[in-house]
Amino acid sequence: MWKNIRHFWRAGKTGVALFLLTVVVSVYTYIIVKSQAVQTWKQDIADISIFIPVAGVIVGALIGGVDFIMFLSDWYSERQQKRIREAEAEGLAKGAAKYYAAVKNWNDRRIEAESKGEDFDEPMPTPQNIQESTPVEETTYDHAADETIAE
Repeated sequence: MWKNIRHFWRAGKTGVALFLLTVVVSVYTYIIVKSQAVQTWKQDIADISIFIPVAGVIVGALIGGVDFIMFLSDWYSERQQKRIREAEAEGLAKGAAKYYAAVKNWNDRRIEAESKGEDFDEPMPTPQNIQESTPVEETTYDHAADETIAE
């Protein structure tokens, strides 16, 4: 689900921005036209024309905020994947690789349950639990399954 949202945001962000700009300007136009102030149409159009750049800044701030959140999310995900690869490459820290993979799998299950509206009360794995009881097959990290859509 999150990959679809990311793909939509990367491909359709311009459409969303234009839609939001249209909505904000339309709402402001409605407020100006229906206001109790007695103005001529020229004054109404002048007020609306002055507001259009302000609406652009508002929409730009919203779009920029979502972009920043996406940037931080991508950065964190890449950092997490890098730590897993480094731990796997070292060979000495196979337990750390298993732990990072188990935490990622746990987080994926948590996000999936949240998106379905289900309660998720499974405790986060600890390094001790991973080394003692978690089978290797269950925590093997699949790098190919986590590739982001680059279109």
